[in-house]
Amino acid sequence: MPNKKDNESQDTLRFKAVAPNRNVSDETKIYPARRSSEPSRKNTGSSQAQHANARVNRDGTRYSGQSQQRTGNLKPGTGHRSESELGSIEKMPSRPQRRPESYGSRNPDAVRRRPENASQSADSQNVQRPRSSQPSQNQPQRRQQVQTAKARKRKNPFLSFIAVIIWIAVIVFVLYSSLALYYISKVSPIENTGQFKNDDSQLMYSSSVKNILVIGTDARDASTRGLSDSMILMSVDKKDKKIFMTSFMRDMYTEIEGHGSDKMNAAYSYGGSELLVDTIEDNFKIRIDGCVTVNFSAVAYVVNAFGGVEITVSDSEAEAINTILCSEVNQIMGDDPNSDFLKSGGTYKLNGKQALSYSRIRYVGDADFERTQRQRTVINQLMKNMKKINPLALNKNMKKALPFIGSDMSTMDMYVLSLRLPSLLIGYDIEQMRIPGDDTWWYGETDDGQSILGVDFAANTEILKNKIYLSQK
Repeated sequence: MPNKKDNESQDTLRFKAVAPNRNVSDETKIYPARRSSEPSRKNTGSSQAQHANARVNRDGTRYSGQSQQRTGNLKPGTGHRSESELGSIEKMPSRPQRRPESYGSRNPDAVRRRPENASQSADSQNVQRPRSSQPSQNQPQRRQQVQTAKARKRKNPFLSFIAVIIWIAVIVFVLYSSLALYYISKVSPIENTGQFKNDDSQLMYSSSVKNILVIGTDARDASTRGLSDSMILMSVDKKDKKIFMTSFMRDMYTEIEGHGSDKMNAAYSYGGSELLVDTIEDNFKIRIDGCVTVNFSAVAYVVNAFGGVEITVSDSEAEAINTILCSEVNQIMGDDPNSDFLKSGGTYKLNGKQALSYSRIRYVGDADFERTQRQRTVINQLMKNMKKINPLALNKNMKKALPFIGSDMSTMDMYVLSLRLPSLLIGYDIEQMRIPGDDTWWYGETDDGQSILGVDFAANTEILKNKIYLSQK
């Protein structure tokens, strides 16, 4: 049986086999060995090879031999050694503390949790995190950046107000455009055949003036054409911000292409709005850019849509209004023949039927001359009322009026005109005139006894030229 001294010398030799360049010091600390996770092996003749595969303890020390127990003496052949037999073990340099298994583990079942007490966790792992006692040099710069970001986030009240106004304007524009396009889609299109076409180079024209002919027909329903009861040229001068309303009298005796000589209003019955436009252009040398047709029902509904028109009527005019209401207008509108009568002359807010009857008065005053004046008065008052619109009444009556309104203008032209309508109503002055002008006409009679107006067309062409085109600044 080997003695204790022999065992110590053998342990020393075995350690030197692991670290031959190191000296064994008496001051070397003794650390207990942990139990090996491998099965216990018996000492054999290859003990030096086993010590060459030395293990490392948790605190970084190497130990030789196989796993040992803290208690009990070493028994021969067991591979366990007592603390007194491990005096020859030299302390190895400590290794960096490894993070717990849950951190950085590739095991998907591992749970990463932040310690509840960070200081206790650091103490348990013997980890000290150095903290600088002086503030970071970047802290003032970082603070400045934060303040700058907050300042940018603060909105200027004036800019916020402007943004709100812009959003409101966009919403109003979208709603207005949607309503305008809806109404335009309900207008009956008028197809031009191209049969009647004048040479534009021979007609008066200006890029700042747009001429729209409004034709009021005496058709009782949408299935008949009728005659042109009124013909009013609306000339919009965007340069001088003016609107000229020019009434063409229906009894002017003129040449109508393909139909000989006849009254001006007969052209509409022969060839519709296309032939009427051609007749006016041919006789007065003025270019017409588009036309709109309305019948009796459309006039009544449009006036109601804008809340009626305020007009002063005489006693004779009030009596004539009641006569026309009873004889035709109430019947056309499907009402009681004796409804909406006026008691006497005075200032009234005429509804659609009353305004229509007022514009058709012919045998009070100066016959057809005053009749055209009454028609322009209704349109003028109607345009004033457009500035204050009741949306509910507008929508209700316009839906009824649109089936009786037609136009030969394109959808885009009508839409652009509708966008300009608010500025036309607010910022444009309205002027009126009548064709034929004073001292340019005379009474006449046809072979079959019809009353007509003879007209000096050259003189009236000069009137139109001076009033609409040459009056521009």
